[in-house]
Amino acid sequence: MLDYGTVSCRIDLDSPGKRSGWLDLGHSDNRHDFSTIPVPIGVVRGGPGPVVLVTGGNHGDEYEGQLIARRLFERLTPADLAGAVILLPALNLPAVLAGRRVSPLDGGNMNRSFPGAPDRGPTAALAGFVTTHLFPRAALAIDLHSGGTDVDFITSSYLCLSADAGQNARALDLCRDFALPWTVVAPPSHTAGDLDSAAQAAGCAVISCELGGSGRVSQKALAQGWAGVLRLLRGAGALHPQAAARLGEGPAGPTRFADLGAGATHATVMHHGIAEPLVALGEQVAAGQALALLRDPFDLATPAREIAAVSEGLVLVRRRNALVAPGDHLFLIGPEMTADQLLRAADPRAA
Repeated sequence: MLDYGTVSCRIDLDSPGKRSGWLDLGHSDNRHDFSTIPVPIGVVRGGPGPVVLVTGGNHGDEYEGQLIARRLFERLTPADLAGAVILLPALNLPAVLAGRRVSPLDGGNMNRSFPGAPDRGPTAALAGFVTTHLFPRAALAIDLHSGGTDVDFITSSYLCLSADAGQNARALDLCRDFALPWTVVAPPSHTAGDLDSAAQAAGCAVISCELGGSGRVSQKALAQGWAGVLRLLRGAGALHPQAAARLGEGPAGPTRFADLGAGATHATVMHHGIAEPLVALGEQVAAGQALALLRDPFDLATPAREIAAVSEGLVLVRRRNALVAPGDHLFLIGPEMTADQLLRAADPRAA
């Protein structure tokens, strides 16, 4: 049995075969004082080759990743694999059951809780179990996200940069294997406590992504994510090529790169209002271009306020809800990156 804090796991993750079970999460509150919270986990292992960890439900209102992880368990057999796949389709199960970004048990954002802790609540305990027991087993971690309830995100891989040029080169290869339409490039320490950084620190290669959003399932993003995950599993040496082809891998097309770091800017409102969008997700916009009109919710006589782009670039993220308050972002704009810019970002020695 594997233990970490209030989390335990009784299923065998290391022997050949196909098994499913639960991480038993203990948490004492008014509802769970005499209960365990069963977080589903599955493993499909063919042989002694590379292990890939696939997670969905890091945020509970993001569904494409949950579906892909569950589909993998349904369709993979041990004979398909030279290595193994460990599947956590509902990593933050309490958030998944609530359909919310964070856990209702402790307000924990799983992607701000790594590397975890045994005594800081259920979300940190689950993160700690992954860091302690799963990253060391895995050669690669695939963390599947979407925009969640509040935003639509351009379908993209995340190239999460580090100070290690070799690690960045490996991450860049993964983004090209995943072959989503876009890859957004995030600087080191872009998000404290995220799964990507904890996996990298443990010596595990990692890739994450954004597949759709707005709290619904995009069939197109789901299909792109499914094919991309199969390419990643095959490229890692865990999935036999003939199995990847049978399951629908398809050829990898090119991915384009956009800056999610210093070159990216938000279009932010500073008044209450109802926002009318004037641009679409993925659209190229110019600096000063009108992105939305903001209308006063109370006063018909107040003219609409124009919300303009601070910089040129692509609309990478778009807010779902039209009713907004001061400080709410309507859009995130990031410029497309050239090959030279990408090289300098991934390897400062190339500057």
